[in-house]
Amino acid sequence: MRHWDFIERRESAYFFRIQIAVICCLILFIMLFRYWPVGDGDSRLVIGSFNEDRILMPEFIETRQQAAVERVAPLVPRPEVTVPDEEVVDVEFDLEISVVDTGADFGPIPLPEGPGDIVEQPDRPPNVRRIVEPVTPAQARRDGVQVEIVVRYVVSERGEVEEAVIDEIRMYNRQTGRFEVVADVGYGFREITLEAARQWLFHPAIYQDRPVRSTTRHRFTFG
Repeated sequence: MRHWDFIERRESAYFFRIQIAVICCLILFIMLFRYWPVGDGDSRLVIGSFNEDRILMPEFIETRQQAAVERVAPLVPRPEVTVPDEEVVDVEFDLEISVVDTGADFGPIPLPEGPGDIVEQPDRPPNVRRIVEPVTPAQARRDGVQVEIVVRYVVSERGEVEEAVIDEIRMYNRQTGRFEVVADVGYGFREITLEAARQWLFHPAIYQDRPVRSTTRHRFTFG
């Protein structure tokens, strides 16, 4: 009897300890859930959270502009023109210039007393009919000389050159960039200019419907 009582008391104590352990575990879990500290933010990992209003960036296409290449037109060679030193250019002119009638009646104008008189202001000045151009001397071309010579003509009633004189000689000054009046330039410019000028032909000047002697001027350019 005593043995069975001991066994029953032992089993009762065992179940009692189990119940006490279960109660303690429940109290511990309740304490943990009740007083567990809560963080300030949500530490959960958010995966795949996107807004429907998406910002679409435009697609840029990179372009590169080629640098402009300057093209130079090929040079066209100029044909060389060789002019002989002792030749002249003979140009024929056939000009007819009508006299303008103003309609004014100034009365008769006295003619020159003699046929040899020169009329400085005729009704129609002499007009060129043939030109002979002098050729620049070879040495002057090599030296780069630039000259202007003014010749005064005395034209007869038949349009021929009775007299040709040099009024002015001007030479180009490279330092000043201007033509300056000089006494002479050499190279034989005087001789070749007067020789060509004497071969000119004109339509004579007209004064009161009659051919008369008159004067005119021309500028020869060299270089």
